Amino acid sequence: MAGQSQSFRITIASGAELIEKHGLDLKTGGMFIPSESPLPIGTEFPIEYCSPSGKTLFVVGAKVVYSRPATVPGDKTAGMGLELVNFDEKARQVIAKLDVPVDSRVSRSDSLAIDDLGSAPLGDGPIVGIDLGTTNSCVAVVRDGVPVVITTQQGYETVPSVIYLSEDHQIVVGHAALQKMVLEPQRCVYGSKRFIGRRFASKEVRTFGHFFHYDLAPAKSGLVAAKVGTALIPLELVAASILSYLKAAATHFLGTEVKRAVITVPAYFGELQRQAVREAGRAAKLEVAQIVNEPTAAAVAYGFKRELKSTVLVYDYGGGTFDASALRIEGSTMRVLASNGDPFLGGSDFDDRLTEFALMTIERTHGINVRSDPASVQRVRFACEEAKRALSEADNAIIQVPYLTSAGSPTPVNAFVPISRDLFESLTEDLVVRSLDIVQSVLDAAGLKTTDLDDIVVVGGQSRSPAIRRMLTSRFGKQPSRNAHPDHAIALGAALVGAAALRQVRVDLHEILSQSIRLGLPNGQTEVLLPRGQSLPANRAFGVPSAVDGETTFKALIFRGEQGNAQGNELLGELTIPSNLALAVTKTKAPVTLSISADGILTATMKHPMTSHTETLEISLPEGDGTGLMEVSDMDFVELYPSP
Repeated sequence: MAGQSQSFRITIASGAELIEKHGLDLKTGGMFIPSESPLPIGTEFPIEYCSPSGKTLFVVGAKVVYSRPATVPGDKTAGMGLELVNFDEKARQVIAKLDVPVDSRVSRSDSLAIDDLGSAPLGDGPIVGIDLGTTNSCVAVVRDGVPVVITTQQGYETVPSVIYLSEDHQIVVGHAALQKMVLEPQRCVYGSKRFIGRRFASKEVRTFGHFFHYDLAPAKSGLVAAKVGTALIPLELVAASILSYLKAAATHFLGTEVKRAVITVPAYFGELQRQAVREAGRAAKLEVAQIVNEPTAAAVAYGFKRELKSTVLVYDYGGGTFDASALRIEGSTMRVLASNGDPFLGGSDFDDRLTEFALMTIERTHGINVRSDPASVQRVRFACEEAKRALSEADNAIIQVPYLTSAGSPTPVNAFVPISRDLFESLTEDLVVRSLDIVQSVLDAAGLKTTDLDDIVVVGGQSRSPAIRRMLTSRFGKQPSRNAHPDHAIALGAALVGAAALRQVRVDLHEILSQSIRLGLPNGQTEVLLPRGQSLPANRAFGVPSAVDGETTFKALIFRGEQGNAQGNELLGELTIPSNLALAVTKTKAPVTLSISADGILTATMKHPMTSHTETLEISLPEGDGTGLMEVSDMDFVELYPSP
């Protein structure tokens, strides 16, 4: 294989061990291999599954899609996330026979951690716009026809998307939680947007879920939760905590209770992820008036009152995710032409690179190793984040960490690590190149050439990077626009969409389906029901035959993704109609209607052809089964909106 550098061997003692330890990896096509010196991204190599005697049972090809070196001895986040890309014939036979329990139920959540917070009222009054970010969040509103960012009582325009859980299950949000990360990083949950609405038994979690300094675990619903101590915190609750904080800030700013919001999500978010955001809004007692894709919201803010007739590219490089969309803007109408993104590419990856460089330099120049102390590592990371921001304006910066200590050297040192912009850009160049590859895929999908673009709209905190702006200028032959605020544009656009619902301004959005919706076939393959790029809202009617000719059990499996094989796609849910009524005609099909709303919520209905019995699938969160670790149900929200 291309880029092959070595092979890995995994010994399997029994079939039970294969299922227990490796079944989900093989079924989902993703896995994690711990390593203090992981291979570079893009490296491909074979993994041999062997018997205790050393005999090769089957071989799987793997590709490194994420790589992170150790920051502390025995760091369990160090290693590489792998995508399983090739399977030999024996591997395919083994995987086909694996009976791995994966919850595929899709129904309303009964999570006490969510429901105990209350239901969102059907509100009146203003509709705010919320950019629920991976790293930072922002809230805005339209006043007198003009969108404005809402500042917190402490004067902040953005709020860190971080929560801290105390031992008595009180939640601290935002800047106060960020301060807690210095002393108790293991009790802080950050970057959770990357996994909200995802099943724990998913390829993404198996591949990327080891790169946090807190553990991920399955909640009762089967979705991903954060494990803090003995508590499981559903990621919908993490988002709800942040939304509650922003709601309180907006209520104080406006002097009236805020009950409704337009919330933005990455364009690649699927149906379960969008529904998880709605559930988080409900838990925060917010009626979610609409879900809007982040690049689209940025385009709304960019084009507001400019009466443009332009084709633009929105380049959204945020703290945790990257999105790109091509849009056609004609006055107040925004029509999405194509979108793509990477949920595991963001500014935090730049921070990882700089932190590793700083730790190595401190070891070499000051003779101390702080990697065994999570609090010291976090202090170094904070200093690296400050230096990164400084390098957006200056050619040189200093990573400065005073009174840094380690277990082996109780005498503190004042660590100073100089870093030039050139060196920093060399450490992170591949992260910029990856974003440009995604941009090219968007242009290809939209049928556009670089010369067809009238402007490049850059948003997201990482888009301030001079290297990004320089590479975009080189690629497109023009400077990126500065008409959209990197931190505020998405929230401002969401606020304009909310104001349009109140008929205060005019905004006409035309979104597209970010990934295809597919029907599972009996042979393990799928067929496309609604293709990627389909304009929304969309509908499709089709028929499903009985499981076996002459029987009357009808089943429709609905998937999301681009793979012909069902295993390579995300299972959204299933429709099943059992009956004892014999059919006179064995070829009769059960009619199914499938629809997706303008903000990406999927509903499907199947009717029995003889009895008219119907089953409806509406994508929402899976039910819990009452098992697992304690799931926090009565958390106290403290300092959600503290007085100065």
